[in-house]
Amino acid sequence: MSRIFLGYPLHWLALVVITSGLWYAGDERLHVIHFNAFILAVLAISAGCVLLVLYGPGLSGRLTRDEIVPDEIEIHWTSPDPQADHQDS
Repeated sequence: MSRIFLGYPLHWLALVVITSGLWYAGDERLHVIHFNAFILAVLAISAGCVLLVLYGPGLSGRLTRDEIVPDEIEIHWTSPDPQADHQDS
């Protein structure tokens, strides 16, 4: 299962909690009947997600299915000639 669900279990749990909370809010029509409570819940969920990303597990695990290989082509950028723009034709 770890090859299918990449990432941290805490992030998957957060996704389930967020989806469940928003599903409940929509099913109970909180965005129509109790708008203030709905906005408070959305802001609380958003703040929780930000805190989870900032203070949650670091980026030490594998997050992609494919291996990340360095580019084989080297790209060198050179600055343009500053005199080229000021030459008279």
